Amino acid sequence: MRRFMFFAMIFAGFMLVSCGNEVNTVSDNEGTNDESVNDDETSDEINDETTDEISDETVDETVDEITDETVDESQDEQNDEDTDSGECKNLNVKYDSTGLELIAKDISLAVHSNGWGDLLETLTMETEGSKLLEVPEENPYDGGTPSYFVYETAEGFFTETDYAVFGDTINVDLDPVMPEHLNGAIFMIQYYFGPYTLYDADVKVYKDNSLVGCFKTDGNGRFVIDLPDGDYTFAFKDQDGSYYDEEITEYNENVTVNSNYVELRVPAEAQMAKPNIYLYPEETVYLDITLDFPQGGHVTTSIPEYGTGWNVRVESDGTIDGKYGYLFYESQNPDVFQYRNGWTVENGDLEEFFRINLSAYGFAGREIEDFIEWWIPRLDGGCYNIYPQTAAEIDPVVKLNISIEPDSVQRLSYAVKETSTCVAHLEEPVIEPFVREGFSVLEWGVILR
Repeated sequence: MRRFMFFAMIFAGFMLVSCGNEVNTVSDNEGTNDESVNDDETSDEINDETTDEISDETVDETVDEITDETVDESQDEQNDEDTDSGECKNLNVKYDSTGLELIAKDISLAVHSNGWGDLLETLTMETEGSKLLEVPEENPYDGGTPSYFVYETAEGFFTETDYAVFGDTINVDLDPVMPEHLNGAIFMIQYYFGPYTLYDADVKVYKDNSLVGCFKTDGNGRFVIDLPDGDYTFAFKDQDGSYYDEEITEYNENVTVNSNYVELRVPAEAQMAKPNIYLYPEETVYLDITLDFPQGGHVTTSIPEYGTGWNVRVESDGTIDGKYGYLFYESQNPDVFQYRNGWTVENGDLEEFFRINLSAYGFAGREIEDFIEWWIPRLDGGCYNIYPQTAAEIDPVVKLNISIEPDSVQRLSYAVKETSTCVAHLEEPVIEPFVREGFSVLEWGVILR
């Protein structure tokens, strides 16, 4: 077998946005005094309602426009990529196991908690066959029977993954790699939950910023290619349309280099979907607002246009630049949020749940109504696990910088994951009520899982 000394593989990062889906969304005289007051009140109400309607309509229309533009740009980008692919040297080698050792020996089974992600136990098998899984778990994710995801590995064979619950028997049957070629597999790793393969994906290979070839993974995220020894960049999109930018070497924890087999376990990103930032200064102010990504990430879309930051005029009632009710953005960033504390909610109870929960966290009025109007129609599954992320979890990932320091800030994003087991099993978090003081800033959003 050829031995590949090491590979430095960097995943190119680009933007793909879907707004609110995909993953990447406001007295003349004493005799007529009473009548004048009523007229003034009516006028104020009309003005307020009109302002709110215009703000909401403006934001909604702009969201729709950006969505359309994003789709068009994405299509153009895809067309460009397709064009490039037509000029790209095909590196794929047809897989053929003829003449190879077909039975794996000394197999390792790394059994992880499906939900928490913790490594529970590493089992071994002398050879391929059936394996009973009865690995104990003190705190199963679903609160009942432990469930697992398993990496099955052996020297000279492709890694396989299996999902199982306590008492299941899995069948371990691995495929041999092909000598004299570079074999590999790409797994997209979620922070807590099980991995998924990068299946049927087009991958471009670069060396010193020059395109040297292309290949396509199979239905199991595997590939066999011809590629000389060296340092390379692998560029691709995942199934959610997200691009990656990660340097990989044989010393990187995300890559295993074993003879002529390279296995990539790439941390999947999370999409911060439609965070709304509400600003309530005590008087009209001009603000410079930026977002930092300490662990990597970027803004994928925004209203108004983010650019290198927002420069806005904000009234005491929260109106921004005379027409927006809030700042809107979406971002791609590492999924390092908490998935241990939360609530399990059936679809029919979602609106009531969010109204009560948002209120408990200190949101009110149009802030709650905006959330309900946008998200309830889009969460159409049967049941959801909902994990709240507050400033303690959000700030290390997406830092909010404001040129005039607010007196009070509340940041809340719900990580939402559809579940087939609609049984309350999560430990409920302690909600610390938000107190609005002076210049207050509130932000809500959703992290789609």
